[in-house]
Amino acid sequence: MNLLQKMNAKEFKQLLDFKATYPTLGEDLVKVLSTKTLAIQLTLGECIDLSNATGIRIAESCNQIFDTFKSKP
Repeated sequence: MNLLQKMNAKEFKQLLDFKATYPTLGEDLVKVLSTKTLAIQLTLGECIDLSNATGIRIAESCNQIFDTFKSKP
């Protein structure tokens, strides 16, 4: 069973709404979710797209990860 089939109804509806608003991004996300079977297989970019589609806030965590690679004096 792929990730799209495993989605909760609420998040699936949000994904469809996102796809209607952003057809290209939404279609790419649907394709990704249709081909992967475990959430751990998602790339960081795919997780960010999914968070945007579902309203799950992960940006703060991502910023902390990105900050790890900034040079500090």
